[in-house]
Amino acid sequence: MSHIAFIGECMIELSGSKPDAIFGAAQLGFAGDTLNAATYMARTSRLLADGKAQNTNDVSANTASYITALGTDPYSNAMLLAWQQDGIGTDLVRQIDGALPGLYAIQTDAHGERSFSYWRAHAAAKQMLSDGHDDKIRTAFAQLDGIYLSGITLAILSESDRTKMIKLVADFADQGGKVYFDTNHRPRLWSDSKTAIAAYKAIAPLCHTVLPTFDDDAALFGDASPTDTAKRWLAAGASEVIVKSGGDPTFYATQTGDTGSITPPVITDIVDTTSAGDSFNGAFLGAKSHGKTTPQAIVIAQQVAGRVIGRHGALVDISDLTLA
Repeated sequence: MSHIAFIGECMIELSGSKPDAIFGAAQLGFAGDTLNAATYMARTSRLLADGKAQNTNDVSANTASYITALGTDPYSNAMLLAWQQDGIGTDLVRQIDGALPGLYAIQTDAHGERSFSYWRAHAAAKQMLSDGHDDKIRTAFAQLDGIYLSGITLAILSESDRTKMIKLVADFADQGGKVYFDTNHRPRLWSDSKTAIAAYKAIAPLCHTVLPTFDDDAALFGDASPTDTAKRWLAAGASEVIVKSGGDPTFYATQTGDTGSITPPVITDIVDTTSAGDSFNGAFLGAKSHGKTTPQAIVIAQQVAGRVIGRHGALVDISDLTLA
């Protein structure tokens, strides 16, 4: 099995169906795009390995680790414990005295569509590479098969730390490591689209697999179709592109000319689309780590994402799924 380190930010999550629920029966949890993907890789990998329940204390079976920065507060410590219980390695999580994780509130409408409010300006994750921690990460990369990051990972960093991150990724790729990337573009996190595009273009030739969502990339790059999205990433240097399109077919293409599209199952009880793409990405990588072909891994990823959008919250139980 492959061991992949996921890099990014995890925040405290307040969830409710409408804004006034935040002050009433809101649910408190935690989530973040790359953490969600790490979680679903770990859970999918375990299901494919032995079908056992999703939580385990056997960290020797880790397929995923997480790289971020947190505080030393009770919420940060609770996050770490939960990740460890889920079989996610936390050795590369930096804890900073006096720092705190970011927070966001999420509301969903009657169709499961999301809206968010964020408090993350001083989140600890922005300091994940500070004070020499980037050297510790660089050393640890030698033990990994792959690293996964997103547009959000790049966006929350300062300009100098973003340059450090891209250099870390480049060195890892030069040494034969596989890089996995999801654009997951969030305009509010970037100073302007030009800066974001420059960062994505710098990452593209380093990537083994890019896993964008069509709507995100179309809004930024003007792609007319998922095929256009895949062609653009391949032209920029990625080896493989998996383009997610919600309930529409998932399109894949490679530098060797393999292409195809796979229609996801129809989900009639969508209640919350939070983490739909993240869960797809994590499940896809979990399936690939067990030797599944790209089409087989897409089918499994669609199954997991289908479960996730039928439940509230970013992290849901998938332990009863029978994965194809």
